[in-house]
Amino acid sequence: MLGAIEAWKRRVETHHAQSEAVMAAASWSDDDFWQPYARYFRVDPRRQDDPVLDLLMSMVEPGSTALDVGGGAGRMALPMALKCEHVAVVEPSDSMITQLRESSSEARIGNVSVTQAVWEDARVEEADIVLCAHVVYGVADIEPFIRKLDGHASSLVVILAFVESPMTRISRFWKPVHGEERIDMPALPELVSALWEMGIYPDVQMMGPVMPDKFEDREVALTQLRNRLYVRAGSEEEIRLKSAMDELLLDVDGGVMVKGVAQVRQGFLTWKPERG
Repeated sequence: MLGAIEAWKRRVETHHAQSEAVMAAASWSDDDFWQPYARYFRVDPRRQDDPVLDLLMSMVEPGSTALDVGGGAGRMALPMALKCEHVAVVEPSDSMITQLRESSSEARIGNVSVTQAVWEDARVEEADIVLCAHVVYGVADIEPFIRKLDGHASSLVVILAFVESPMTRISRFWKPVHGEERIDMPALPELVSALWEMGIYPDVQMMGPVMPDKFEDREVALTQLRNRLYVRAGSEEEIRLKSAMDELLLDVDGGVMVKGVAQVRQGFLTWKPERG
């Protein structure tokens, strides 16, 4: 029987292999996966109606330092910077970093630094609090990734993860387009089991259920689905995708949603780092 860490690794590797096979068949380049929709990750750093952010901020001490691993466009890093002495962001995506820098400039937040790298390769100083929000799903070698988070935190490690990986909502498009069931990435339940196997026993605090984000309209849906399913415009796969969209998308107030998608839950996993 596989242990939790090995089961996590095999599931992620199988998911990636499935993606790579489709990408190879389509001659697809994935240099910056986030480029088509990085702008959607920009949020007002001074927003007051975000219970997830409110809970995170309750864990941040005034004048402390923070490290946001996979910080994207600054959704969490910029609000933390309003309370922290300094926030360091590690982020590999060019487009996400562009959005982060534009957003920080517009908000006049100057105490954020950026290291462009994947976490495994990043060389950064430790911080009081280390945050990693919605990044771990696709990390095959989860133990060294987690150990590095732990080793860079002097006071607290915080991981945010959904009960199901965010890409799960579009998995039902995979079979109509590519002819096989999609293998979803692991998420919060599997992460807890892996952490326990590492000897890390986090506190778990679940947030209330919310509906997943909508697509702005069907044109945006087509653009995003093409990129997330590795479908070239004008291809046979695009014809199948458009047919699946007719079947699986629903027009709602404010946009378009995938039919039958239930509310989603995310949880905070927190623990004090090991020392010695």
